[in-house]
Amino acid sequence: MNPEDRVVAEDPAAAGGGDGRSPATALLSQLAFRPSRPHLMIGLLFVILGLLVTLALVRPAEEEPWRTARTEDLVQILDDLGARQDRLDAESTRLAALQRDLESGSTVEAIAESQRQLEALQVITGTTPVTGPGVSIVMTDPEGLVDAAVVLDAVQELRDAGAEALQVGDARIVVDSWFADSADGVVVDGTPIGRTIRILAIGDPDTMTAALRIPGGLADSVRTRGADFAASSAQSLSISVTVPETTN
Repeated sequence: MNPEDRVVAEDPAAAGGGDGRSPATALLSQLAFRPSRPHLMIGLLFVILGLLVTLALVRPAEEEPWRTARTEDLVQILDDLGARQDRLDAESTRLAALQRDLESGSTVEAIAESQRQLEALQVITGTTPVTGPGVSIVMTDPEGLVDAAVVLDAVQELRDAGAEALQVGDARIVVDSWFADSADGVVVDGTPIGRTIRILAIGDPDTMTAALRIPGGLADSVRTRGADFAASSAQSLSISVTVPETTN
């Protein structure tokens, strides 16, 4: 074979890159995408993001009690909020007038205000009996289904609704009252209150009754546990239990 023939015979291998591949195969190999580590990390992040979006879309929405509330319940809630706002506005007006009187040196008004503050403090600390309109609540719980957390929720709901004084069983509720569970049922300030839990609350009966009937509120919570719940309003209730005065 002459030299020219050898050159012609070696050209196909040279065109294929020296590895026996055709020009087309070599070109496709060069154009093929070879992912690097950053590309893989970005792809993984997109996969995780897609999973999170999918879970968010298919996860069932949590049921909101307000969506299932009746129109009458929502109207009552709005009325309750309006009544609270009116009371706050009236108290703000009274305090503003009191400030003007005190600044002008009205001794009579100052003495009267001091007496009102003293009476309010006695009610808060539970050192004096209280009589007035309010609500009476009875939770019948022979199976011990109502625990201390439910009773505490009851106290907080009534306070939020404007209760000025509270009595649970034979215990007067004050700022440092405590609740616990025991083998005999709920204990309030160290005193068992029994399986039939009675609560007296002095305050606006309509406002407190509306708060108790709110969907998902105290009445629903007690009945859901399997206990009986009953509430009645009265224009005159008496809380005679007091706590002893302490001196430092």
